Amino acid sequence: MKTNVPCLAGVLSALLLLNACTSSKNSIDFHKPEPLAAKSPGSCFVQLKDGSFKNYASLKLVTGIFKTPHLVADGNIVIESSDIKAYQDNQQFAVSQKEFTQSKPGFVAVDALPGFAVRIVKGRLNVYAAKFYNGHNATEKYYLQNGDEGAILAYTPDIMRDMVKDNTVASSFFSTKNKQLTGAKKMLATVDIYNNPKEVSKN
Repeated sequence: MKTNVPCLAGVLSALLLLNACTSSKNSIDFHKPEPLAAKSPGSCFVQLKDGSFKNYASLKLVTGIFKTPHLVADGNIVIESSDIKAYQDNQQFAVSQKEFTQSKPGFVAVDALPGFAVRIVKGRLNVYAAKFYNGHNATEKYYLQNGDEGAILAYTPDIMRDMVKDNTVASSFFSTKNKQLTGAKKMLATVDIYNNPKEVSKN
């Protein structure tokens, strides 16, 4: 019996190691990377039109009166907006409005490349904002996305109701009239409730 215990322990150790290696391989094979968010603070990348990614130490938006807005990576690599579908710099993530459903790209280069919208909320429900000129003033237009893989849709109250219908608290909040919270503020408050559900006691 004494000689069998070490053998049994050895066999169990080998099986556990094999199982760990298999699990690790499965994680590598089937884990979907999170391309639409930087993996650590300060990490920068661009997603090219073919879907591939390029990582950089730094990424800067360059604009000017006589300059075509573009990105500069690592201090000297020029990246044109027409070559990419999304990018992440040290402060924000932006995606081309050409990726959106039923959206006409804007042409304002203030916080992001022209024709790109900045993600202002990340969670189960993502929110993007893009600046547009409305006469002489710049206004923001909002877009909603269900998770990182969902279609990015221009915000309307009907689309918002549909996206939060599976959360009774968020749905009820959005449907209730509130004079203090209207428009974008109410939409963002609803998204916050949806992304951070509170535990409800069950009777």
